[in-house]
Amino acid sequence: MLGDFRTEDDRSAAPRSHRRKDSGKSLIAMTLVVALFGVIGVGGWWAYNNVIKDYFTAEDFTGDGNGNQVVVTVESGWLVSDIADELAAQGVVASAKAFLNASEDDGDSGTAIQAGSYAMEEEMSAASALAFMIDPGNLSLDHVVIPEGKRSFEVYEILSGYTGVPIEDFEAAAQDPEALGVDPVWFEGFSDRQIKSVEGFLFPSAYEFDETMTAVQMLTEMVARFNQTIEEIGFFDKLATVADPDPDYDPSAMEEQTFYPPTNGEFKIYPWMALQVASIVQSESGIATDDPKIAQVMYNKMYINPYTHEQTNCNCFESEAIWNYGRLLNGEDAITSGENIDWGAVMRDPDNPWSPSAPEHAGYLPSAISNPGAAALESAVAPEPGDWLFFVTAYDDGSALFAATYEEHLENIEVAEENGIQ
Repeated sequence: MLGDFRTEDDRSAAPRSHRRKDSGKSLIAMTLVVALFGVIGVGGWWAYNNVIKDYFTAEDFTGDGNGNQVVVTVESGWLVSDIADELAAQGVVASAKAFLNASEDDGDSGTAIQAGSYAMEEEMSAASALAFMIDPGNLSLDHVVIPEGKRSFEVYEILSGYTGVPIEDFEAAAQDPEALGVDPVWFEGFSDRQIKSVEGFLFPSAYEFDETMTAVQMLTEMVARFNQTIEEIGFFDKLATVADPDPDYDPSAMEEQTFYPPTNGEFKIYPWMALQVASIVQSESGIATDDPKIAQVMYNKMYINPYTHEQTNCNCFESEAIWNYGRLLNGEDAITSGENIDWGAVMRDPDNPWSPSAPEHAGYLPSAISNPGAAALESAVAPEPGDWLFFVTAYDDGSALFAATYEEHLENIEVAEENGIQ
């Protein structure tokens, strides 16, 4: 208690014996205090590592992003906290707190971020996102955004609406992909089913286009961005390492199956094939981390002997996104999986080149079905090894469950339905 502690004057007037006794008590008290703080320190360290750290350390990503581009628009008058919330909402950073911490650690540099738009990527570390946004060179005051997965005819509508250039001008410019900068290597190895198309080469990003530019100029810039991305991810080098899921299977030897390629047991993926896979992945995937698995599913469907696994009927993609691409291309409405129609007839229509399960159309498609981003493109040349043949989106974050058998697939569908996804 405070009343037990005497003043220095009191201590001076006290007998020596009492003073010596007080010194002994002080030594004991000091020892006890040191011991107490030691216990508190050890306990505090344990609490920090086992409780506080788990609750108060901000979640953060690592690296410069996953390749999926998003455009973040900073409004005039926003605080750093507003910017942090927007980045977290768009999946650029793992948490707003991580971005606020990065700004604080860098001398509150987040206050220097200017209003405008920034073409960023998902899953950036807070530090890399901050560094990107405080660089004035990354600020775009005026832009048009082409989201990932848009089809070519949807791209034309966006560009026309933004610049006023007629859709017909874009359609005319797209008739000669090579004149726009598409490398002829992308059209090597075609069968009589494939067509030269600009689909897949219009890279999704933010562009500073205006009404003074022609359709040719705009599409040329988009193709140039595609070419740059292909080089950055090492697309062609990685393409050569894609493994054959079933090297003993020779579709050309099966009378029941018309297929192109591989032939004579050779497994050769041409660039346009991987582009088609990437476009399907972009259309079907709900989260970038699933992209490599979905790519593997597509290769498995295409190259594993269906007469051995008996889970599918043909070497075909069997993707809802494929036949809907054909319908939209023809000016028809898309058909969702929940509609009550004869799906067998839709999937196997011999007169529709976009019916992927029709024996007449087994194999690859006439063209890509969307314009994929960097993550989907890389997944097509770096698939995750596995024996999956099916997948279904099953969770709110867009992630999927994968299965090697149809029975497992049905169980996964039940999980999706329980989660309210289907």
